[in-house]
Amino acid sequence: MTDYVLPFARIDHSALAEVGGKGANLGEMARAGFPVPDGLCVTTRAYRAYVAPVEAQVYAVLEGLDPADLSALRRAGQQVRDLLAQQPLPEEVVQALTEAWQDWPPDQAFAVRSSATAEDLPTASFAGQQDTYLNVIGLPALTEQTRQCFISLFTDRAILYRMQNGFAHAQVALSVVVQQMVLPELSGILFTADPITENRHITSIDASFGLGEALVSGLVSADLYKVDKRSGAIVSREIARKKLAILPLAGGGTEKVDLPEAQQTAAALSDTQITALSALGAQIEGHYGQPQDIEWAIAGGEIFITQSRPITSLYPMPQIAPDDDSLHVFLSLSHLQVMTDAMPPMAISLWRYFPSIGLNAQGESRYAQDIGGRVYADLSPILRHPLGRRILTTFMGVADQLAQAALKEQVQRPEFLAQGERYNPLRLVFLLRHYARRIPWFIFFGKTAGEVAKVDGLMRDYVDRVAEELRAPDLDPAQRFERALAALRGLPPAFGAWAPQMVAGILSQRWLHRLAGAQNADLVADIERGVVGNVVTDMNLAIGDLADAARGSEDVLAHLSRVADGVSLDGVARVAGGPEFLAKWQAFLQTYGARGPSEIDISRPRWHEDGGSLLQMVLGMTQHSEAGAHRRHYDALTEAGLRAAQALPARVPWYKRALVRRLTGNSRDLMPLREHHKFMMIMVLDEVKTVLLEIAADLSQRGVLAQPEDIWFLQAGDLRDALAGPTADLRALVSQRRADFAHYARKAPPRVITSEGEHPRPNLVVEGAPDGAMIGSAVSSGIYEGIARVVRDPGRETLAPGEILVAPFTDPGWTPLFVNASALVTEVGGLMTHGSVVAREYGIPAVVGVPEATALIKTGDRLRINGDAGYIEILP
Repeated sequence: MTDYVLPFARIDHSALAEVGGKGANLGEMARAGFPVPDGLCVTTRAYRAYVAPVEAQVYAVLEGLDPADLSALRRAGQQVRDLLAQQPLPEEVVQALTEAWQDWPPDQAFAVRSSATAEDLPTASFAGQQDTYLNVIGLPALTEQTRQCFISLFTDRAILYRMQNGFAHAQVALSVVVQQMVLPELSGILFTADPITENRHITSIDASFGLGEALVSGLVSADLYKVDKRSGAIVSREIARKKLAILPLAGGGTEKVDLPEAQQTAAALSDTQITALSALGAQIEGHYGQPQDIEWAIAGGEIFITQSRPITSLYPMPQIAPDDDSLHVFLSLSHLQVMTDAMPPMAISLWRYFPSIGLNAQGESRYAQDIGGRVYADLSPILRHPLGRRILTTFMGVADQLAQAALKEQVQRPEFLAQGERYNPLRLVFLLRHYARRIPWFIFFGKTAGEVAKVDGLMRDYVDRVAEELRAPDLDPAQRFERALAALRGLPPAFGAWAPQMVAGILSQRWLHRLAGAQNADLVADIERGVVGNVVTDMNLAIGDLADAARGSEDVLAHLSRVADGVSLDGVARVAGGPEFLAKWQAFLQTYGARGPSEIDISRPRWHEDGGSLLQMVLGMTQHSEAGAHRRHYDALTEAGLRAAQALPARVPWYKRALVRRLTGNSRDLMPLREHHKFMMIMVLDEVKTVLLEIAADLSQRGVLAQPEDIWFLQAGDLRDALAGPTADLRALVSQRRADFAHYARKAPPRVITSEGEHPRPNLVVEGAPDGAMIGSAVSSGIYEGIARVVRDPGRETLAPGEILVAPFTDPGWTPLFVNASALVTEVGGLMTHGSVVAREYGIPAVVGVPEATALIKTGDRLRINGDAGYIEILP
């Protein structure tokens, strides 16, 4: 063999650059003793020799293409393929292939498959992007199909896939796998982890008659078998109607054949074959150390493996102690904080300092984990006890109904219940004893008026104390960082000072709904609106005041509108009214400058660091609302709430009136506290960020980091080590973490994940919802029909009056958009999450927790939002 052709016997995983992902995997498996049909690879050196005469022209045609312009992409792809079609295979490549072919019988049939250097990788599969040819017989056909495989590196789909996944065209080369053709009676695909639920203990097998091409190309439905790898038991089987098969022709090529009626509904695999395939798949997974997507065939009763690649679509697994075989259940705190974007390692590492239980030697809670760039909490210790299970699942009904349903499903699994009560209920009672005394006091007896003002003082005192401690002049960087971590650990006890009041408000509101009954739901909804003292509502009103300040000077408004694209306040002080506007701007930042979109991620810009998104909101409000409209609207809600509070007691039986009156007062006095804990956390994070940026600047100057922003790709432990002594170069670590972050950012995180990797996906059911309706949680009543506006970036996108806001989630950075919104739809959220509360305060219907809402709904769609029942219809 030459450098243009390599047999499987000379190929392993290290040969990726020469034979591509598919070829490297086949050689690796063949050398490891797996049943792989023999073959060879025409190498990437042969490919480069083939394209060399037109290489410069090819890459010039593809330069600067926009992946969104599919018409231009198609034209460019066809131009490239036409260029290559005129090129013969180089003589030296033909000679090498001829010599290799002569080692086989003349009538040997081959499978000829493309194998790119960027495919079958742990983070990108490129599956199906290039061409495959089956039952290729004879040297002329083999030579021509090899050339066609080379050309297929530039199919439209392959060009687009590379652009979408960040691979430069010139960096990807193609090899061709020439493999002895198996003429199977049966074939299919085996996933060593369930691709639907992502359970790593379940093998999923698709099977059909004949060649696997019918299954891969979607021409036939396949049988589906699932096997528990731990026990070998077949846990489910679904027999499909297999109407046709693709079979090889005697002289080469393939044909479609209609199957007899009896065979169409017959099981393709016997139990023995199912368990044998599962066992072989587990061996291959063990060899590679990660779940595999395997193509298989059965000929003459013997199993052959024709391909294996990593399953790149799986969400990362939780980390469990090696000796722990119990089932763990993790909840996404990112969903509860309604910010599901991936966060860099430092942001998540700091979150692990908030919980004060289960601490490791570094002071991080072992019950909080970084899974796929999101924060997850291991709830298993509490869920294993009936009391903890009841408290948590009840709370989740308020926070996120889809997560609640997923938790309930998991805690009923026999293997979870069999683990017993591993959490001491007395410990839970001990932790809650302080709150258990104070919550009833505030519900039934204590004075609630003025509690918001008291909490405002407590919150400011803590933040001021943290700022003073972190700015002490006699601290070195290591000491300053430790104080920053201590400030984070101090947050939960600080929250505890007003947690009973907040919980009392939530419980009062829920009981008020029950006591008032459905016939008085309109009054209860009004009572929830226009409450005084909610920090997010106050912030939103202050943004409206900024918009009015801009309106107060035509020169200021004109100047801001001109520089809006550059989101700059430069020069505004020189126009009439500019100094007055800047004074109000600075006053706003003094109070709310630590906030911003996706603010739970410490690496994201705060408004005092980059006011661009805030300025866009202010300008949007000047364009889509009148001066003072925000205050008038809020005052009207407050008045309506007070009238409803006075009217409701008279609408209930006499024996409920005293309690209803009490709960009404609690709801209006205490519910504003639900955002205070997050506001304080964000302000403390802002102080911590100042410390980190100072440390980052020093590490960058010393060459430990390439740039200050790299600090976000360290963890707290990495930084502690870097500050403790001689500092290693962390640039390689940062580079790897950046790559991981980019990979995680493309994945959709599950609300709940188990230690098996499974994602429970229960569906909410709404009685009376029409067919095709999108189901979610009803969190703000009312029915509205209007036009949707899908928004993903609140800093750059605005909403016109009357439009329906459709968003992945909302946090305080989104609230200015609510001024013009007539209804709300989000993918994440529950009864008490940010968007739900704001929607109720603004009196607009809202349905939250609607999976894939921003993908299924398009801007311009006409929707009917049913905030009474909890569903959405897309109308003609």
